[in-house]
Amino acid sequence: MSVLDDPICRPIAERYVRWHDFMEQRVDFLLRDSALHTRAHCSRVLLLALVIGNHYRAQSDELDVLAECAVFHDTRRQDDLLDVGHGQRAANYYQAFCSTGKLTFDPRVFAIISWHDKPDAEGIAAITRDQGKRCAQLHCVFKDADGLDRIRLGKAELDPAQLRTDYAPELVPFAEQLLKLSKF
Repeated sequence: MSVLDDPICRPIAERYVRWHDFMEQRVDFLLRDSALHTRAHCSRVLLLALVIGNHYRAQSDELDVLAECAVFHDTRRQDDLLDVGHGQRAANYYQAFCSTGKLTFDPRVFAIISWHDKPDAEGIAAITRDQGKRCAQLHCVFKDADGLDRIRLGKAELDPAQLRTDYAPELVPFAEQLLKLSKF
């Protein structure tokens, strides 16, 4: 049985597969040998973002925003440590990728990726100002998906109290299961 057969994944399974395949076939990662910020990490973040977004009844285009954020967010990491600035580099890569015509540029994706590696208060304020409150909410959903996959670093590295949405803490057991089954 695949994790995509789980009842919380069924509504987003087709979208997940589409974006996962897109990432595998078209997206380039600078840190190819990373132990922590791999395609597998981005795949788990993709699934978690879609699950959380679906829970909050995100519109179809908003689910695609979350998917694009997950696919591109760590593509320009230069190391596995803090690497502040990798969000902006990844956003710039996303914008350049879109300029090739392989994907339509969405300023919400650019904003969320740009701010995902910076403090919440700063990012939420900037995104709300530039893209609106709904985009700032999507930013929180995305950061929770990325945060839930901190479980890969060990249980002590994921503090559910630091998650931003009410639903994300409920997904900690699912994130643990997802990590165990991360080759799906």
